[in-house]
Amino acid sequence: MIKYAYAISFTYHKCERKLIRTRHLSNTVLAHEMPVRSQEETMNTNQLEYFISVAENLNFTKAAAQCYISQTAMTQQIRALEKTVGVPLFIRDKHHVELTTAGRIYLKEARAIVKRSNEALRLARTASEGIEGAIQIGYIRGYGQGELSGKLRRFHDAYPGVEMTFVRNNMSVLIDMVGKGMCDVAFAISMHKQQFEGLSHMHIGSFPVLAVVSDGHPLADRPYLTYPELEHEDFIMMQPTDRPKDQMEESMLIYERGGYLPNVVAIEGDPETLLLMISIGLGISILPEYIVESYPKKDIAILPMVKEDGSAETIDLEVYWREENENPALEQFLETL
Repeated sequence: MIKYAYAISFTYHKCERKLIRTRHLSNTVLAHEMPVRSQEETMNTNQLEYFISVAENLNFTKAAAQCYISQTAMTQQIRALEKTVGVPLFIRDKHHVELTTAGRIYLKEARAIVKRSNEALRLARTASEGIEGAIQIGYIRGYGQGELSGKLRRFHDAYPGVEMTFVRNNMSVLIDMVGKGMCDVAFAISMHKQQFEGLSHMHIGSFPVLAVVSDGHPLADRPYLTYPELEHEDFIMMQPTDRPKDQMEESMLIYERGGYLPNVVAIEGDPETLLLMISIGLGISILPEYIVESYPKKDIAILPMVKEDGSAETIDLEVYWREENENPALEQFLETL
């Protein structure tokens, strides 16, 4: 009986010691694993940035210098990333580095992830700062139907506390308003030969220039047109009606590129009405792509404008602002473009 009780007691204490040891090991593993997982999570974005740097430089030494870490650390980070992904991202030896097929695919996704992460940080910090105020935005006729709405939406999402107001007009009026402080920014066509004192500007994009004629016009079947070919055509200009014909931006552009002042037979400020006038044969017009693509194209022909060398005619769009403008919302607006 005593032996039996001793055996039970021995077994119990042995099991208890085993249980305690198991719990101890389990706690040790958990205590060890938790920081490692946390560290991997915080390092993921850094690893992606290291990977992108190596992929762009195809050189570990240059990438390490670019990221301000040692080459050894860079190599370790890339190996850790490859282990996490489960496939090699680079083919490398002592003298050569290139992306694997998996690496090329991963590069595209890594860039997107880093971009989204940075944007999320920016939005969070912006919300914390609580930036408020107002900004007045000017834009030329026709541009409001194109990509402008996307730019304004990004700004509104990032700075919902900033009130936006809008004014639409021709370039000269908008530039004058910006110069007088009546408008904070203006999206307008770039006139390279004109300098506007006291104003700064930034390139937004280049857009193809298109000739728009009625579908019954003798030139409607041409694959493309040049400015000199249109010298004797009747033009309908998209401008306010109170401006001299030889001072319109479109007239100046035609003179600059074609060497002649166009014969302006009509002026119309509304793009939809202008296209209607063209469709019934009252004249032709030369318009940027962002205007034409936003409206119905019934009974008209749209032809690319090209230079003498066959390259596409384009116009540049820029955003203008006054250098002395102290509106704090202006800086934030320009950063989102």
